[in-house]
Amino acid sequence: MNKNMEYGRHLLLQIFERFIEEHNIPSDLNVLIIGGSNDEPELEILRNKGLDLNLTLYGIEEYETYFDMNKQNDVENNSFDFLICSNVLEHVWNIENFFENIKNLTNENTLVFINCPKSNMEHGSPEYYSAGYPKEFLIKNLENKNFIILEAGEVGSERFYKSIHLLQTLYTKEEIESKYRFKNNSMLSKLKHLAKLYNLGHYLSLTRSSNSMDKSAFMTNSYVFAKKAD
Repeated sequence: MNKNMEYGRHLLLQIFERFIEEHNIPSDLNVLIIGGSNDEPELEILRNKGLDLNLTLYGIEEYETYFDMNKQNDVENNSFDFLICSNVLEHVWNIENFFENIKNLTNENTLVFINCPKSNMEHGSPEYYSAGYPKEFLIKNLENKNFIILEAGEVGSERFYKSIHLLQTLYTKEEIESKYRFKNNSMLSKLKHLAKLYNLGHYLSLTRSSNSMDKSAFMTNSYVFAKKAD
C-alpha cells in the first residue's frame, strides 16, 4: 500500500480487505471503477487475493472515459460483478441521479462498495460540493433504490478528525500513529509542519487526542457494501 495514503482511506481499505476475506467472491471479476483509475488500492487488494480482474473505468472528469454522475445516463452494460466508488460522492451535486446511476449500472449479483468522507475539509479536483455524509445517508439512498445493505459503517479517530479540522491537512497512517513526533523528518519538514499548527494549543490538542475508533463524533469516513434486492 502507498505509505502516503491519507489515514481515513487506510482505515477503509482495512474494512474492504476484511470484507473480501469473509465473503465468497468470484475468482473472475468484471469490476467497474467510478471516478478512479486502474491504480485504485482496492484493486491491489483484489489482485493480491489472486482474483482475475476485467476492469472498466468510468471517470467523472471529462479527460477520462466520461460518465457524468449528475445526469441520468443511458446504460448499455450492467453486467459487472463489482462496482467500486471511492471518495466520489462529495464531488457530485445531484444525489438523486448519482444513486439512480448506481442502480442502472448494477444487476442483482453486483456487489457495490461506496465510500465517502463523513467529515472533511474543502478540496478540489474535480468540483467539491459536500464535507461528507454519514453512513445513514448512504443506507437510506441505496434502500430507496431497492438495494439490500450487507454492511455499513464509519471509520476515523479523534486525532485524525482534529488534524483535518485544526490543520486542514490529511495525514498518513504513520503521521497519525506517531502523534506528530516527526522522528524521521528533516528539520525543514518539522518547521513547515509546526508552522501549520498556529499555536501550541492546537499541537497539544492533537498529541493528547485519542486514536481509538470508539467515538462516533470523530468518525471521518463512511462506507457501505450493498446488493440489489431480488
